[in-house]
Amino acid sequence: MGTHDEERSDASLDDAVLDEVREEREDSLSGPDSPDGHALGKAVGENVSRLRQERGLELDALARRSGIRADLLEVLEGGRAVPSLRAVWHLATGLEVPFGSLLAHTMLTAAGDPDFRVQRGSRGRVIASSTNQFRSRVLFLEGDPRAPEVYDLTLEPGCVETAESHARETFEHIVVTSGTMVLRAGASETRLEAGDNVFFRADVPHAYENPGDEPTRALLVMSYAQG
Repeated sequence: MGTHDEERSDASLDDAVLDEVREEREDSLSGPDSPDGHALGKAVGENVSRLRQERGLELDALARRSGIRADLLEVLEGGRAVPSLRAVWHLATGLEVPFGSLLAHTMLTAAGDPDFRVQRGSRGRVIASSTNQFRSRVLFLEGDPRAPEVYDLTLEPGCVETAESHARETFEHIVVTSGTMVLRAGASETRLEAGDNVFFRADVPHAYENPGDEPTRALLVMSYAQG
């Protein structure tokens, strides 16, 4: 983790994202200078560029939608930076695409048989929050439209991860497998223990919290508007 060379404005989203891309670990398993980190950055950048052009969006238009400056988007599309978990969510919301579509072609190994695919517990892309307190491991083959979008979440003790509204008609279904989670979505709030689950609209501001002393693990399934 580096030190800030410039004064950071907490009120400026684009500056915050810029700081994240420059200084934070985007992958909790390896830093951005690793081969895997470079491969991830390149693939995400290519996906953002392709999806933006398919939608006829200029960089400035995507910048307004995502809250990420156009010059930073140019860096991301060029594969010269690895975005943080929060930045990828902002991009997916701005492009109005599933989160997983920005991770297409980023698996460390290709599936030999796409109809019978085993992913070992030690494998799978992990994307982390800026503090590494909140981690999300991808459990599906990115880019396969048949596969449900499933993530293995880890919240360290005391973690509070906030999320802005996702694209319209986005839903999340979370099953807590160990520990405790407090889930807030809009005006609703619930406390979940191991074995509990919740289904909620994610097109409103929401947050995940681990109020306990042990890590919380959960499975999250994303679903999106049809058509």
